[in-house]
Amino acid sequence: MSGLVLAWLLGEGIIVWRAAKQHELPVPGNMLAASALFAMLALLAEYEPARKAAVAFAFGVDIAVLMQVLPGGTTPAAGKTATKKKAATPVTAG
Repeated sequence: MSGLVLAWLLGEGIIVWRAAKQHELPVPGNMLAASALFAMLALLAEYEPARKAAVAFAFGVDIAVLMQVLPGGTTPAAGKTATKKKAATPVTAG
């Protein structure tokens, strides 16, 4: 069970790190969804033959989140909108 706890803490740390990098608070829904996923994996790990697979999957999810390969993930700059500046138009006398 300690492997799942470590993977859960690592996943929560990744969520907090990304939010802190953008100078924002972590979204509670992301924290809750990650905790729910790891809680379900902990239930699965109670079945002895599935324990190694559950822990491996948990660390795999952490690596995928860190590499931003999961669908629905946001890039670090996705929350910020780019503003386009208009080019200065030359004034002609006429």
